[in-house]
Amino acid sequence: MSLGMLSMREPQSAIAISPIRSFSSIRVLSMFNRLKLAPKFTVLLLLIFILGSAVGGLFLSKALQYQAEGKVNAEGLMLMEAMQAVRRYTDQEVLPILERYENEAEFWPEMVPAYAARRTFELMSAANQDAADPLAGDFDYRYKEAVLNPTNPDDLVDEFEATLVQDYLDNPEVSSQSGYREVPGEGLYFYSSLPIIIRDESCLVCHSRPEAAPPAMLAIYGRENGFDWELNQVLGTQIVYVPAEDVFTGARQAWGGVMGLFIVVFAIALFGINVLLKPLVIKPLQGLAKLSEKLASDDIQTVEELDQAESRKLTAVVNRQDELGQLGQVFQKMVNEVIARQQRLRQQIRDLKIEIDQTRKSKEVEEIVETDYFQNLQQKAKEFRSRKADEDEADS
Repeated sequence: MSLGMLSMREPQSAIAISPIRSFSSIRVLSMFNRLKLAPKFTVLLLLIFILGSAVGGLFLSKALQYQAEGKVNAEGLMLMEAMQAVRRYTDQEVLPILERYENEAEFWPEMVPAYAARRTFELMSAANQDAADPLAGDFDYRYKEAVLNPTNPDDLVDEFEATLVQDYLDNPEVSSQSGYREVPGEGLYFYSSLPIIIRDESCLVCHSRPEAAPPAMLAIYGRENGFDWELNQVLGTQIVYVPAEDVFTGARQAWGGVMGLFIVVFAIALFGINVLLKPLVIKPLQGLAKLSEKLASDDIQTVEELDQAESRKLTAVVNRQDELGQLGQVFQKMVNEVIARQQRLRQQIRDLKIEIDQTRKSKEVEEIVETDYFQNLQQKAKEFRSRKADEDEADS
């Protein structure tokens, strides 16, 4: 029953939240619309920057991590190639010399190519860790020749390495592998791997049958492990481990440098846009707005007054070759038409006033003429003129 009540309440909460969100959106849009042009540009650029930084930063992080992985993998492969060169040198140059002094009572591990490679790596690692150069201390590779059936138990593959060896056996076309491995108690490691394949028959002298191996070697390692190897067969994997944190740290440092530079460039660009926006866009538009206000308030009635008021600003805008200049030209044409129309309207109003005044005067005269008093005066004037004329005739 509680689940049913919960399912019934969820739509109500959604309905209650929806108006709040819509109200917040309307309020944000209203606040944005009240901003002036320069702050609007700044807000829009900041939004674009935040969105672009989020998307671009994600892709950049992935790309830099992939690049760092490629770099570490290439260094690991180079290191393993160097160890293979040490193995070949030991097998081809050192082993023939030491065999002259070999006897059944002694076994020299320096004759074993794998031992020479491992010791070379250990000495190289120790030299880098003891170096005075702080950058040299970053050498934190771990090298292992993991074999399915090794002579030395320390070289035995673990479960993860056995899987890599099996992949090489199942897929002969695979020449290398790399990726991440979680080591219990130690953390995450990035590994680079190459297959171990016996190419030289001389390496099988000590690993074909126990009877062919030196007695001194059998006394140390026994007869159970490290035998029955075959030529051109994958026996194990040559593998290099590096802490994944080193890979991530390099990628993060590169990402921080690029993003920091991007932020600085954007800040300079934003400042430059705000500085240039005012004289190039804001002020010309403000001048056009002020001119519109003067026209609306009837402060400008003639072209001469227009030239005195905003001639320089309007001329500067009209002479521009961009879209704002086109707007200024259209605005100038509109202003001239408005002024001409206002002048025609004023002239029509003056003519209408004169006509109204004349009509009013004529009507007033007619009203005066039609009165009895005016007619009596007119009759008396006629009689006076007639009497005057008779007197003039009598005198003559």
